[in-house]
Amino acid sequence: MQNTLLDILILGLLVLLFGSVYRTRRTLRLRYWIAGWLFILAHFALLLPNPASDFWSSLTSGLGIVALMLGGVCFLLASSTARIVGGPAIWMPSLLAVIVAIFVFGVAFDLANPVLLLALFLLLELAFLIFLIYCWRDRHLLVLVSAVCAVAATIWATHGFMAREGLPGIYAALTQIYLTNAIVYWYGFRRKSMGVITATVGLVAWGAVFPTASLLVVLAPHLHVSGELWNLPKYFVEFGMILTLVEDEVIETARQREEYRVLFDGNPHPMWIFDQETLDFLKVNAAAVAHYGYSQEEFLAKNLRNIRPPEDIPRLEHRLKDAGENTLYTGPWTHIRKDGSRIQVEIASHGIQFEGRLARFSLVQDITERQQLYERLVHQAHHDMLTGLPNRLLLKDRMEQMLAAAERLGQKAAILCMDLDRFKQVNDTYGHHVGDICLQQVAASLREKLRMTDTMARSGGEEFIVLLGQLKTSADAARVAQVLLDSFRQSLMVEGNTISLTASIGIAIYPIDGTAAHDLWRLADSAMYRSKHAGGNRYVFASGSSLTHGLSEIELEVDRMLMDGSFEDKLPLD
Repeated sequence: MQNTLLDILILGLLVLLFGSVYRTRRTLRLRYWIAGWLFILAHFALLLPNPASDFWSSLTSGLGIVALMLGGVCFLLASSTARIVGGPAIWMPSLLAVIVAIFVFGVAFDLANPVLLLALFLLLELAFLIFLIYCWRDRHLLVLVSAVCAVAATIWATHGFMAREGLPGIYAALTQIYLTNAIVYWYGFRRKSMGVITATVGLVAWGAVFPTASLLVVLAPHLHVSGELWNLPKYFVEFGMILTLVEDEVIETARQREEYRVLFDGNPHPMWIFDQETLDFLKVNAAAVAHYGYSQEEFLAKNLRNIRPPEDIPRLEHRLKDAGENTLYTGPWTHIRKDGSRIQVEIASHGIQFEGRLARFSLVQDITERQQLYERLVHQAHHDMLTGLPNRLLLKDRMEQMLAAAERLGQKAAILCMDLDRFKQVNDTYGHHVGDICLQQVAASLREKLRMTDTMARSGGEEFIVLLGQLKTSADAARVAQVLLDSFRQSLMVEGNTISLTASIGIAIYPIDGTAAHDLWRLADSAMYRSKHAGGNRYVFASGSSLTHGLSEIELEVDRMLMDGSFEDKLPLD
């Protein structure tokens, strides 16, 4: 009993080891191995009781043999799952288990009719062969060898039934199951590794135990063999299986390492691994070398700071500090290549352990062309295609910003609406192509007269809007308006044609004329039209005070009448 308890303890610990492996590697093969060893444990546990009656003795003996056989069947299922997808249908092993139980209990309870027992054994062999063919139907050599084993087992069992041996057919069935396991195990892995060889030899020895024991009874009936010697093969099998699992892990790790190496080295995108503490490059792929222009040695002598603009480094260090081992998707970032050119990139990175160091793996995607296209699209959405000036969409945003700054600082601001006088005549006389060139030259000339903080936009046709911030008085806006008007004193030369232009300007002052952007724009536009009606080539304030520059008394009166709407009242009736 002491030896049996030791067997149970050792096997139990090894089953726990299988269980711990299964927690991280949930495979059908490992699941069936664990089930098989649990059946073997049950077999040894059933050896512990000392039944007081023949019935209980036969029952425990039968249960122990059934457990031993079902353990072998589970090992076969584990091997078959390596050869066919999904494993055999559940009815197949279930039917085999039922037939095993019927036959074993028939033998254990000493069924009197040997012909019936032989018939049950033949039924067991038939079910076993169907099971093997179902599992390995495309492995003809394996099925053939299994059939030979089945024939040998049947001959042995038939002799036992005829000779009225004890437990007839049981040893034959056990020998067949474990020898078949040896064949299937070797065939399933087909590698000359220590684990596979150990498990296969152990299964062969386990199957050979039963005919060896039968021969010793006949040839040397007085020879006593320790029970522990008969139990040695099962330890070889279990340790061989554990070694096989370890070898599988090593092989899988090597395969993944090779796949990773191929993926890393051959990837068309730049990749690198860097130390998360020092930011030193630890490994770079060929794409990074080709894309950035540094050699492998030059790259490994640098760190992330060396390929970044100085202004990006604090933000980079802050992001990496907060990232930990989490995956980061960041960008766009600016990177500097060896030749000094700058590119825009997006980076996906995650924390890893590399050669014992806390590191990050990064995949870099060059988005320079995409970013340039995006910037062009954004520019086109906010700028006039002809002159390159801001359009109405961007103008509204700039106007709100200017007024908000003026309110915050307690300053004045101005909106100037400017329209080229009689520009339709230029288009009619010289064509729209010449007119477009005129607009481009006018826009460039006027923009040079303004401050960098001022905004000039084309609001449509030959009309322009100028935003002036940071003004102390309304006179500041008047001076700028006069400078813009003076720029038209020089004629334009367009494709050999001399073109003289003038402009009319309307001025609205924040907060004198209003505080809302749309109100100021409307007032400046109205003032601009009054300037045109007054003859053009002048500026007019929306407020009516200090209205114009260089206007005669009659023009002032006309302008006043336009403002208060009394001009129409003085027109002669038809």
